[in-house]
Order: sequence, then C-alpha cells, then structure tokens
Amino acid sequence: MRESGKRAVTVIIIANLLLISIGIGGHVLGRFDYSDHLDEVVITVDETGITLREFGYYIFQVESFVQKQALLYDPENPGHWWNTHFSAGLDSQFVCDLAKKTAINSCVAEEIYYREALNLGLVLSTGEEAQVMDDSKEMINNMELQQIMATGLDEEIIFDMTGKHALASKYAMILMGEIDPAIYPGEAARLVNWDGAFYLEEVLPRHKVKTNDRVLDKITLGKITVNQH
Repeated sequence: MRESGKRAVTVIIIANLLLISIGIGGHVLGRFDYSDHLDEVVITVDETGITLREFGYYIFQVESFVQKQALLYDPENPGHWWNTHFSAGLDSQFVCDLAKKTAINSCVAEEIYYREALNLGLVLSTGEEAQVMDDSKEMINNMELQQIMATGLDEEIIFDMTGKHALASKYAMILMGEIDPAIYPGEAARLVNWDGAFYLEEVLPRHKVKTNDRVLDKITLGKITVNQH
C-alpha cells in the first residue's frame, strides 16, 4: 500500500475511534443517576417545593402496593406487570407510568390538603400523633436498607411525611362534609381523592402546581425501591 493510502487509513481509524469514544463519553455523561438529584425540587405546590428525597416517600408507598400486584401476576418476573400496557383510549398507559402519575398526584393533593389544614389551624390529637409514630415505625421496619439508600429517606423525613399525610387526611374528612351530593354524586372519599371530580374541579384549580419534568421524566417506577437486581 502506498504511503499516502496508509496515512488515509490511519486517519479514518483514528477518526472512528474518536467518534466511538465521544459517543461512549456522551452516554456516560448523559446517564441519569437518581442519587445525584435527591435534594432537587421535583414538585412545587404554590410556594412549597418537594424534593426528590421527600418524594421518595410516595415512590416507596406506590411501588410497594403495585409490586404486590406484580408478584401475583408473575412471581418469577414482576417486571412483566410493570411493563403491561392497558389500552383505554386517551387513558392508555403502562403500569409504570400510571404508578408515577399516582405518586405525583397523590403528593400534590396531600400537600394542598396539608396546607389547607394548617390554614384552618388543624392539629393532630394525641392519639393521632401516636398513630403517626406507629405508622412511621412500620414503614421504616418494612424498608430494606437498599430501599432506604435508594430513596434517601431517613426516620425524620418519614415521620414528617407520615404526619403530613395524617393532617391532610384530617382536612379531607372535613372537605367531604362540604360536598353537595346534588352537584357531585358518588362516594365522598373518592371525590376528594387526587383523581376525584370535586378535587379536580373545585380544589386543584385554586393552586399553582409545577413539576420538574427534567428529572421526573427520567424516573421509571418499578425500578427504584423494587426490582433493583
């Protein structure tokens, strides 16, 4: 081979190697690392920001619930259930996407109800505080170390989030008594849920909600605190 031809081949090989290395480097740099975003705000309700670490409370709760269904569906490979797609017109979605939607909207609804409870001056009774403590301990005891590490949760955050849930629920009970059944027929408990008509039409529109889609879009439920191997 002539010298000029050898140089041309060498240049092509070097160029290809550079392209491959750049591609690999870009993939590594672009890879989403959940733990790097734990203290980043992912949901904002009015002026209150909820970090990914705090949102981990809802991720664990939803993943635990859906994983039970997944294990019944396919004990050997629960991922099958998480990746199941339901066709229902505009509501068609994968189980993992529905789970994330549930976690996000539950978080938003509880934050709204919690703030409304504070505005009304609601507080937990001694018995309710004791129940919060019991529920917090139960959740911690049900979490494996790797799940705690994955979410970045600790006992203090779990206690705070469980208390928020309890106070939000207390406000929701009051709200249920204000629903006019002539306008909103049906079970009151469902009407004030995050996907209930009363909540969606009367409560949510009064609040400003922002989501950090740059982070949330990269999160797939069914892989954070379950099916980690």
